[in-house]
Amino acid sequence: MAKKAARKARPAAAEANGEGGTTALDKIAGLLALIYTKDVDDKDAAALKLDAIGFSAREIAGILDVGPNYVNVARHRKARGR
Repeated sequence: MAKKAARKARPAAAEANGEGGTTALDKIAGLLALIYTKDVDDKDAAALKLDAIGFSAREIAGILDVGPNYVNVARHRKARGR
């Protein structure tokens, strides 16, 4: 029962900061991701770096201003050795 109450309270806290779902931690994570990839010219390499530290395809797409499918293709290319 306590878990359900915590889940319900979370969206309200996200809306409280005026971003409609973007928490302060999300903003910090996005900023750190930009700093981490600032010296990388290739978007594929940047996507793979962010993937390696645990960002989802959707999050990476938002950070790099590409589509989530671009990230999935970059992952596939890496797996195939290209």
